[in-house]
Amino acid sequence: MIWDLPTRLRCDIACFTGINLSGERRHVDVQAVNGRQGPDVEPEELRSVVFIADIGTTLVMKTRAGDDWEKFPWRAVRIMKGKAFTTKQGGLAVRVPDLDFLDKPSAPRTDPDVQEWFPFAETLAAGEGWTFGRPGELKGNIVAISVIKP
Repeated sequence: MIWDLPTRLRCDIACFTGINLSGERRHVDVQAVNGRQGPDVEPEELRSVVFIADIGTTLVMKTRAGDDWEKFPWRAVRIMKGKAFTTKQGGLAVRVPDLDFLDKPSAPRTDPDVQEWFPFAETLAAGEGWTFGRPGELKGNIVAISVIKP
């Protein structure tokens, strides 16, 4: 996995090998001082995710690295007031139980009876809302992760 993390960032990313936040869990702890802590995540191991960060912080999951990544499937998840839930530890978080489909930001499971794509955005700058991107086969194909501070 290729990581693009700004300095002075604090967030947690819990990656799961199965949909619905199931399977093996890989916890990535991003600290302002020590950088990324925890095991690396292989592309085939990422099928669902929980993102904990400050308001305005955005997690971008990409199926291609390089300058033209926006031409391939990708998904951005942003922590927004009213579109996040509070964890037991007091942090703001969103859940993505299936990288390929849209669910509520607090959903612990995806609902296969009402699955729909998340909103399309041509570019990261054009994206609106708490989640958006270029739908496609994301599960098991994420090769790069960027975190963007507000």
